[in-house]
Amino acid sequence: MNKKSVFFIISLVISFYSFSNEVLLKNAKVHTATALGTLENSDIHIRNGLIYRIGENLSSSSATVEDLSGKTVSPGLISPYTQLGLVEIGLVPETRDDRSKIYSAGLNIDSGFNPSSTLIPYNLTGGITLALTSPSSSGLFSGLSSAFYLSGSAQGSLVKSNIALTANIEGGEDSTAAKILLLQDSLEVASKIARPTDFELYKSYLPKNISYSARDVDALKKVVSKEIPLIIKANGASDILALIDFSNRVNIDLVILGASEAWRVSQQLSEAKIPVILFPIDNIPSSFNKLGARLDNAYLLNKAGVEILLGSQETHNSYLSRQGAGIAVSYGLPWNEALKGLTKNIANVFKLGKRGSIQEGNIADLVIWDGDPLEVSSFVEGVYLSGRKQPVENRSMKLKERYLKK
Repeated sequence: MNKKSVFFIISLVISFYSFSNEVLLKNAKVHTATALGTLENSDIHIRNGLIYRIGENLSSSSATVEDLSGKTVSPGLISPYTQLGLVEIGLVPETRDDRSKIYSAGLNIDSGFNPSSTLIPYNLTGGITLALTSPSSSGLFSGLSSAFYLSGSAQGSLVKSNIALTANIEGGEDSTAAKILLLQDSLEVASKIARPTDFELYKSYLPKNISYSARDVDALKKVVSKEIPLIIKANGASDILALIDFSNRVNIDLVILGASEAWRVSQQLSEAKIPVILFPIDNIPSSFNKLGARLDNAYLLNKAGVEILLGSQETHNSYLSRQGAGIAVSYGLPWNEALKGLTKNIANVFKLGKRGSIQEGNIADLVIWDGDPLEVSSFVEGVYLSGRKQPVENRSMKLKERYLKK
């Protein structure tokens, strides 16, 4: 083969690579999740996985063009708290990888994540592109959360490892006060340890039945140094106040999960700059910690200046977070703030890089809808993860096609 032939083949490969990595989405209604709000009849130029340009009447000779006239584009929705990829059937222990009796704070679930879970395409077709998957071990500390793409790919699903430590002060035999004291003591011990293996030197600072491995101590140290936030599940207003006081004493980044009665202490949360993960659909007073639950919780918190993150209590149906966001809008939350609660705010709080909004330079995680993303009657028509188009199909869709053909 002569040099000209080699050069021609190389040119073809480069041309194909450029072509396959450029997409131009035309004539869409674009919900940016930024201060720009919604852009009508706009184009999005994707190059090498990033949003290269946004505007009207864009053109590119090397891009694959997709006309989205009458369609809507939003950032990919992010689930802020779920067990996606770890739990298949909740009542069957063999299908659960979300719990451990060996590790507590130091439990890393990355190797337990199953990208082939049937729940992943089911939620991707509901608009969820990224999931913050967390363990749910019983006890004070559950373990470390990681962020995963819902691509179904055996390689490349992990986006960012160990982005937060999860804890729970509700339920169990010990009082909430005792658990908050143990939280404080555990973090104080971790702050004194120069190396994780030095735990034995400070063991006497903790109750006799409490023991942490080197991995557990390392996770606690990441919270102390503000490398990662601490997510604590709490719903009652008095518990939330106690956690605000706790976070001020130990000087950590705190995120409150649940927060059913957070509206009652919205001003204190705003002043402390503590974000909350809400489940807007959950307004049933199912426990004494939720007696003050109400559907306008998100509206009242946003009005007070609290950063809100919107999720769903159901791992199997994590995509219901958008329905919850729509309900929050019907109770006063501004539409764009609801979208940010599903996207941009989550990316900001958990430091997920340039994700969660549609702006130049951001990673092109996009969802194409046939209508308003916050309406349950709207459906997903296309998904891009890092600029790559994903198949929009799940088991239910395949079964429908199979049996309708007969």
